[in-house]
Amino acid sequence: MSIREWEPGQRVEAFVALRKLERREYTGGERLALEFGDQSGRIEAVMWEGFDTVLDELTIGGVVKVRGIVGSYRDRTQLRVEKIRPATADEASPADFLPHSPVDPDELSRGLAACLGSLSNPDLRRLMDLMFTTGDLRERYLTAPAGKLWHHNTVGGLAEHSLNVVRLCEFACQMYPDLDRDLLVCGAILHDLGKVDQYEAKAMFDYTDAGRLIGHINTGDQRVASAIEALPDFPAELAMVLRHLIVSHQGELAKGSPVVPMMPEAFVLNFADELDSKMGALRHVGEKTGDAPWSEFVNLIGRYVYFGHRQDHVQKAET
Repeated sequence: MSIREWEPGQRVEAFVALRKLERREYTGGERLALEFGDQSGRIEAVMWEGFDTVLDELTIGGVVKVRGIVGSYRDRTQLRVEKIRPATADEASPADFLPHSPVDPDELSRGLAACLGSLSNPDLRRLMDLMFTTGDLRERYLTAPAGKLWHHNTVGGLAEHSLNVVRLCEFACQMYPDLDRDLLVCGAILHDLGKVDQYEAKAMFDYTDAGRLIGHINTGDQRVASAIEALPDFPAELAMVLRHLIVSHQGELAKGSPVVPMMPEAFVLNFADELDSKMGALRHVGEKTGDAPWSEFVNLIGRYVYFGHRQDHVQKAET
């Protein structure tokens, strides 16, 4: 039974990913505040006693076996843990707890190949061939997440998100034919490239040291700049404008971009990235909301989200 299926009153015993672990004081002593996860979602948990003997064995990002009773606290489902221990290697694999993109991996691979094969600019094609046909970057790109929690936070999420951005950019090119289609497609494929270095996968996605200290925009730009340096006679202006798309794609200094968009293609990439990121995040919110008309308050966007119209649409279709 997955975490999403747990309901108050149930007694559960399961293998789960340990996402958070904190020892906290309260008036009666100390308690353990935890968060568990699996492919279906997350749940907060508390353990009031009996954790001293196992605390040193528990590792965030590892798999544990827990036993407890599902309850609720402040209108949120919570597990009261009675017993917890690390899982052994033959009991559970950390990879089994990672969510996967709904898009088939082979479809993602074919989509990337089609984008690369569609390029007519010979210099951009040389660059993309170098980056995605040598080393392990292609495999890492196809399996990396695009986020830790907010959007496309799945195995394959980076490729799913980036290919969606490519499609949006290609639609914009049909609407506005003055745009440089090949430049924009390459920018869409590469804009989040640094996320192959930003996250590591255990039984959950978490930031690497480089991901926190340097950030995905900088590491992605470094990867592209290094590849360009390895290509003889790559046009300097083309290198400059491609890198501009990468470093400006989040649109604002406050959102982490070192520069703001200053080219038509950079504006389009920023808007396409923002649109798909939001829709991916709202899909995640909608899945958590289930059949309820309103979501819980979503801190990252500072509002509730209404899904009731979808239920009305389904009911009308069924009748």
